[in-house]
Amino acid sequence: MSRTITINRAPVLTLWAAVVAERLGFEWHEALTLGRAVAGLTAHSKGERLGLFEPTPEAIKDKRRLQHAKTAA
Repeated sequence: MSRTITINRAPVLTLWAAVVAERLGFEWHEALTLGRAVAGLTAHSKGERLGLFEPTPEAIKDKRRLQHAKTAA
């Protein structure tokens, strides 16, 4: 008898990335934040591939880069 288990992969990816970051020397709260960022970016990327989100237009990306460069300088 075969049983199938379905899980949400976002929490698993978050935990995995957090453990990796912690082993690289980050504090747990920092590692967890990095894990959440990895899971969020992965989810958004998949959403774009599935057509659920539209990619950000290049004009907006360029404007953000310029604004970031001004604040960093």
